[in-house]
Amino acid sequence: MHRIVLLSCLVAAAVPAHGQPAASARLTVEPMLTPASVEMVDQTCDRLLAQASDLRDALETDQATPSLGTLRQYDDLWTVVGAARRDANLLASTSPDAAIRAAGRACLQRATQAQDAMQLSRRIHDRLKAIPLADADAETRHVLTRRLADFDRAGVSRDEATRTRIATLNDAITALEIRFAENIANGRRTVVAEPAELEGLPADYLAARKAGADGRVVISTDTPDLTPVMNYARSDALRRRLNEANQTRAPENDAVLRELIAQRDALARLLGRPDFPSLHQEGSMVDSPARVQSFLAELARAGDGPARADLARMLQRLQREQPGATTVPMWSEAYLTQLIKKEEYDLDPQEVRRYFSYDHVRDGLLQLTRDLMGVEIRPWRTPVWDPSVESYEMLDGGQVIGRFYFDTHPRPGKFNHAAVFGIRPGVAGGSIPVAALVTSFPAGGHETGLMEHRDVEVFLHEYGHLIHAMLSGGKRYALSAMGNLEPDFMEAPSKMLENFIWDYDTLARFAVDESGRTIPRELVERMNRARYFGEALRDRRQISLANASLAMYLGPPEADLTARFTRAYDAYALLPYPAGVQPQNAFPHLAPYPGTYYTYMWSQTLALDMFARFEREGVRNPAVARDYRDKVLGPGGSMPAAALVEGFLGRPASLEAYRARLAKGQ
Repeated sequence: MHRIVLLSCLVAAAVPAHGQPAASARLTVEPMLTPASVEMVDQTCDRLLAQASDLRDALETDQATPSLGTLRQYDDLWTVVGAARRDANLLASTSPDAAIRAAGRACLQRATQAQDAMQLSRRIHDRLKAIPLADADAETRHVLTRRLADFDRAGVSRDEATRTRIATLNDAITALEIRFAENIANGRRTVVAEPAELEGLPADYLAARKAGADGRVVISTDTPDLTPVMNYARSDALRRRLNEANQTRAPENDAVLRELIAQRDALARLLGRPDFPSLHQEGSMVDSPARVQSFLAELARAGDGPARADLARMLQRLQREQPGATTVPMWSEAYLTQLIKKEEYDLDPQEVRRYFSYDHVRDGLLQLTRDLMGVEIRPWRTPVWDPSVESYEMLDGGQVIGRFYFDTHPRPGKFNHAAVFGIRPGVAGGSIPVAALVTSFPAGGHETGLMEHRDVEVFLHEYGHLIHAMLSGGKRYALSAMGNLEPDFMEAPSKMLENFIWDYDTLARFAVDESGRTIPRELVERMNRARYFGEALRDRRQISLANASLAMYLGPPEADLTARFTRAYDAYALLPYPAGVQPQNAFPHLAPYPGTYYTYMWSQTLALDMFARFEREGVRNPAVARDYRDKVLGPGGSMPAAALVEGFLGRPASLEAYRARLAKGQ
């Protein structure tokens, strides 16, 4: 029987005199994520934060001359506080118990407060800044330089009264971020579909959603319910109702978001910046709002013709069903896309989805990691927080180098988007990386668990984050893991990996129908011929969302947040939101990506550039894959992102691969 403890327990914390860590061992905080009670959450949170307080006191009162050991001390302090934050965040987002989710949110608030306080400690900053770097290696220089810049951005050099005000603002911002995410997780909505409105939906979808006594079916805004309706339902009225339900979730977030914008704006101005994005983007590859705006405008110009051509073809197809239609509504984009692919490219997406049952897709992604990265993956016997959660170990040369969880199916109160939650970053001589992939995909085999090809792409994208986390552990410092990378590079490795689910040799290893027949090569060829139709229009939507994300934080909030959001969105949008919705309240990235949703398009251009090398030298070429592992994933955050890309490509990144992809859609 397992002894259940949350959040973590300290299993090694050697801190001799002056707080200098032992040379041969690193502090390790073992994650345990299955609490039996709220009291366990509270007690373990107390214990971890007390340990962090002791480590901080030891660092601040140390009278020894600063050395590389001082950075190790700070790394251990960061590890303990980070452990409390990460475990609490996972609990708040995934626990099946509402009371434990609430306790996780409370611990997350306290742990974030402790982390913010570290960044405002002038004594810690001064000791780190005094570390001599003449003989330090490149990793140490890079980590320390970025960490000191973080201290400066946090306001460590301000007077005591200002630092107190900063701490108050940070605490309020954290509480608002947590509440924003909680409201979205609890914002599930449903619509009722009449029997006639179900025409066009796949048989397996209908079989899994039984009609009531009145013959009607209840459909929710959960992804497994939502996506097939938007793709296949012939009823315009049903698609419209479900889209509007999805875009009006969490109306209470309007007040939360208004206050979040106000508090972040006040923090930026207190720190001498004109707005929050100017503060938040410092240290990113694209390091100012003006550069973001320029980048978005450049992408929009490059893709304007292809996006408008996509839209014109959609309108022509819509007019066959709705004579006199003059615009394509947002809720018809996915439906028209699949119709055009079926009629003009001889590709039926419902034929494609027959080959993608969840169980086979999951196993295929695990095998892809074995093939490309040269690692082994096996089940990991450990307690899990819900019976549907699966756990695995990653091994390299027989040694366990990482552990991870798949929490991939929807349930009430759970985080309902798609993300990887870091649990431990890993460090040489200490813990190994641990992470959890959290999504909302249908469960099972061909009877209940069929996925859209786009869902497979999303699964692989998030799995790419997980692989990155596993392979970037084991550095000299926990601070050197992937979390130390520039924030707007974080999506690039995952965006690169998405391309593999268009490769026949990859799909042939796991894509099978209900009879076990492998997906035909000819079908994959048709998938690739149809692949680029609609992509320029989808990119235009991403550009529009990025512009809206930025605009929301450029100055204090205004009375009508929906007007502010849609005004910025419509500056680029070709498919505007319908009247009466409040998309900003259910947009999960607005809190954790304040003004920085451009990251996805920026990362897309980098990803296509990197994948171009795979295309030239072989998509499944083991030498290229090994080079990618060693030069892009393995270094984690131990060097600048631009250096990672240049090291793999042999040149700086460019937009040419993105432009070439746009041309393929014409």
